[in-house]
Amino acid sequence: MKPVQVVKILALSMVLTAVMLMGWIGLVYAVNTYTVIAITAEEVLNLILVGFVAVIGLPILHAATYRWFWHIRRKQAAGEFLLGEEMPGFGSESTQPPPRIKWRARQIAVYALLYLVGMSSLMAAYAPLGHQEALTSFLWRFSAGRASFSSLVQLVIVFLPMALCFACLIPLFEADRKRLTAGGLSEQEVLDIRGRQEWLSSFATAFVMAGFLAFIAGNMILAHL
Repeated sequence: MKPVQVVKILALSMVLTAVMLMGWIGLVYAVNTYTVIAITAEEVLNLILVGFVAVIGLPILHAATYRWFWHIRRKQAAGEFLLGEEMPGFGSESTQPPPRIKWRARQIAVYALLYLVGMSSLMAAYAPLGHQEALTSFLWRFSAGRASFSSLVQLVIVFLPMALCFACLIPLFEADRKRLTAGGLSEQEVLDIRGRQEWLSSFATAFVMAGFLAFIAGNMILAHL
């Protein structure tokens, strides 16, 4: 990474941190002063962090994973490694922009709905600090120690949601596979199918990653504040 890019990232991080801190303090003061709602600083901080992950983090993660999935597909098509072989680590190689695909209006509407559902479900699951407390208590109850807790977190927060997401996508991908195998599709139709597959796969991956980050944020608040 170039020094200029590092400086830009650091500057942006400092600005975002300052904005979040001011928003945290201001929201705690405003809610407890001008409303009848009693809310703690920890609850507000968790709400802000989860909201940031859901509204800003999810699209960023999706864009990154979408680009990376296309990178892997290109390498597979070029025969650089066979399907099933160990893939390079996420973000370990420079990538080219994914191909430009002209989405139809119906697809755009479906994708927008998926984003709405994804962001809303992240907020509903992790924004209330009480949900974080209940989930953390549940995981500790069935853990034998810190190492066991970490393994259970991976199972419940990462692997289980990922399995459910891709279980929903498998029928669609199987139908696409049959269409591609049958042949007779134009180059644009093949690109559309590949693009839809990569979009959905990367969205599911980004959604699970965002959920894990939201859980980590709440867990850190509960442990240290």
